[in-house]
Amino acid sequence: MKTVTAALLSATQKQPFRGRFRAYTNHSSSLQESRPLNQKNQSFGTQKDLPIHGRAQGGEEGNLVLEESPIDWTYRPADLQGVHGAFAVFLTGNSMVPKYKNQDLAYIHPHQAPRRGRFVLIETTEHGGFIKQFEGWDGDTLVVRQFNPLKKLQFQRSEIRSLMVVIGSLDA
Repeated sequence: MKTVTAALLSATQKQPFRGRFRAYTNHSSSLQESRPLNQKNQSFGTQKDLPIHGRAQGGEEGNLVLEESPIDWTYRPADLQGVHGAFAVFLTGNSMVPKYKNQDLAYIHPHQAPRRGRFVLIETTEHGGFIKQFEGWDGDTLVVRQFNPLKKLQFQRSEIRSLMVVIGSLDA
């Protein structure tokens, strides 16, 4: 079975984020707690063991409400089985339609590195939150795309508390 590669670990050391939830970390222990890649036991777990930690707005203003304690629990999808720190958020707004709609449930992988074209949850240092499509890094500037209205948004690395990959969603 394949596990996290050295290339991913070296990428984590170049782009650390400090915050309650982390997309990248300098501590390999949190990555070791994740299950090996390509190991899927079933579509969803049999128990509601994945915390829903709040709501993330899809709009330009961004509103992220992440609670310390879960506001609800849901079934864990196969891609998050064994992933320490994984969680879900409800989406609000329509800026990412048709991909995501108001009240959809997005599943968040806190350790996976984003790739161009994937969707990410961005938590800003001002506690704003956004679900957008990852375009990439231009130096210290994060470039993402929203769909409605169609435009690119930019965030300075110093404005970002955490950047996490959305691995899937459940329609409302």
